[in-house]
Amino acid sequence: MAQTELIDDRVSVNQCKLAVDALYAYETKKERKLQETELLPGKEPNIWLNITVKKIPSGLKFKPTKIPIVHPLIDPRTTSICLITKDPQREYKDLLETHNIKFISRVVGIEKLKGKFKPFEARRILLKENGLFLADERIVPLLPKLLGAKWFEAKKQPIPVCLKRKDLKGELERAVSSTYMNQNRGTCTSVKVATLSHTPKQILENLKVALPAITRHIMNGWDNIQALHIKTNSSVSLPIWSCTLDKAEGGRWPAEEEEEEWTGFGAEGDEGDSDITSKSETHTTEAKDKSKIQTKGKKRAPMEGNDEKPKKKAKGVTGQPVTEPLVGSTTRVKSTSVTNDELKQKRSGAPGDKKKSKINAAGAKSAKDRILGKKVVP
Repeated sequence: MAQTELIDDRVSVNQCKLAVDALYAYETKKERKLQETELLPGKEPNIWLNITVKKIPSGLKFKPTKIPIVHPLIDPRTTSICLITKDPQREYKDLLETHNIKFISRVVGIEKLKGKFKPFEARRILLKENGLFLADERIVPLLPKLLGAKWFEAKKQPIPVCLKRKDLKGELERAVSSTYMNQNRGTCTSVKVATLSHTPKQILENLKVALPAITRHIMNGWDNIQALHIKTNSSVSLPIWSCTLDKAEGGRWPAEEEEEEWTGFGAEGDEGDSDITSKSETHTTEAKDKSKIQTKGKKRAPMEGNDEKPKKKAKGVTGQPVTEPLVGSTTRVKSTSVTNDELKQKRSGAPGDKKKSKINAAGAKSAKDRILGKKVVP
């Protein structure tokens, strides 16, 4: 049986070919339907390689990583390229002419970025007109503040180049013909490896060259890579490689130190009994500690035989003490000028009679007597 071809001794070329063919067929069919219904053509979809890692890399790198590919993503004949340089920009325009570099369409200096392109609308037009931005590596730290967040959202960060090289044309050509990886703070990073204008064979060739370079720039290399997928801007992700879900080398769950297992009680009778007694003692002490913690801060339960509420003494007219239960914790029993006979009648009667006797004793009028205008004689 013939051995399967592998990329970097890990990824199957046959699996990559199946995924690329399926993705290409789906996107071309979708584009044909859109051309029939839409008058203006849309953006050309890109082919992305998604790298999922196990551990998030520390820190954030603003400088993109250069990834070589066989077939460039940008054609200078159809896409404009902008070069951002130091001042004066006229000096660098003359330098490009002396090296016979004609694929750079525009040169912009720092003064122009601070003056002409300071308004947001002007910067937006500059971003829209150019497909790729190159910048002198000496001014790259100044650009995030001058350009704004839109450049980073559109994945058009300026690519740093060295303008002091003797082979300046070769330096710029390598920058244009490469793709770039912008590693973020999450576990998934996307790298543009091709466009839909490429054939499936060209997409596969780019993937073969780009994948080993990408793994070299990831922390811990293949040991930290969990899965690889390819997709377009709006399609689902098709898997091309995944790590094993075990504790083997390079697996999803790295091998951990084995925990010490409990072997049970002692083999001999005396030793086993001593272990049991020691364990029971530890359990009892733990139970006591837990009971102390649970009872801490709580009110004590009432003692047996003291369930009755306390009684308060009230004095009548004659000075004899009369015991009455408290109505509530906050209410007080007021002393009234009532004789002992009336008090006995009041207790023996119904609740309604008590109220009437109290009202009559105080000399108040009932509702009916108020209407008739009669006075009640006590």
